[in-house]
Amino acid sequence: MVKMTRVWGLSAKLGVMGIALLVGEAHALSEREGQDIYRRGQYEEAIEYWKKAAEAGDAGSAYRLSEEFFDAKVVKRDIGLAFKYLKQAAEKADPRALTDLASLYDYGTGVPMNRERAAQLYLQAARLGMPAAMFNIASMLEAGEGIDQNKIEAYKFYLLSRDQGFAPFANKALEQMASEMTAEQLAEAESRADNFIPETP
Repeated sequence: MVKMTRVWGLSAKLGVMGIALLVGEAHALSEREGQDIYRRGQYEEAIEYWKKAAEAGDAGSAYRLSEEFFDAKVVKRDIGLAFKYLKQAAEKADPRALTDLASLYDYGTGVPMNRERAAQLYLQAARLGMPAAMFNIASMLEAGEGIDQNKIEAYKFYLLSRDQGFAPFANKALEQMASEMTAEQLAEAESRADNFIPETP
């Protein structure tokens, strides 16, 4: 069996259009409004806006703050604040936050390594339709790492991630798995992928 490397959540980000689709309609204090301010080059103002929005409960704004405090492009790096905001967004089921938080536990970055917790978070994000999480949970399901081994579910999630932008990585895994699975298992995995409907947060 070929060991697949999982993609690091913070480096597997969606573009702005993908973010807008995940966040949904703009409301009083929202990630989207802060993003508009940020695009105009008013970086500090955008961060202050996101802080107010996160305080008001907007998960997308909390996620953006976690990125800002981790990446340190505008503000000084503060892993504690980044983790705080990332947890806040994940608790509200933001799929990007769930994926990034899973990555922290997966690799033991800033937190003790916990593959079981990583698998739980990747699976939650995958069920919400997050492509990076789909790929990563497929890898864990294939190997039985942090979660019970389930090749049918692994194949399903590899298929779904492939169709949402992870083709080069997923194709390699799919090819390897197909040689190890029965025709019935493959048909079941394909049927599950075809009938997959992302959950809503």
